[in-house]
Amino acid sequence: MEEALLREVRRAVLQALEERRALVAFSRAEAQELDRLAREYEVAALERVRGALQHMPPKGLAVSLRNLLERMDEQLRALEAQAGIAESSRRLQRDDITWRTFEDVAAVLGIEA
Repeated sequence: MEEALLREVRRAVLQALEERRALVAFSRAEAQELDRLAREYEVAALERVRGALQHMPPKGLAVSLRNLLERMDEQLRALEAQAGIAESSRRLQRDDITWRTFEDVAAVLGIEA
């Protein structure tokens, strides 16, 4: 069962990577729209990873992935708690945290982003 869940996690990340690459290759959208769509794919993949991890025992790869998601959650909470930040800056920082976490998850899974 654990192996099947791990395949699902990898599949979620690979699918998001493919969707993200397709944005650049086949889209005529503006850069901001491309970034927004890429973050949507990444967030969806991270949520699929999070869901699969609920069914995996806390060992090995699952621990590393959980730690990455927990760190992302902490960073996002800290960002939301900060006062005096323009919403556009907050959004950029939120996107950066999400993107970095997605890239880290892919790296832990041995997937070249």
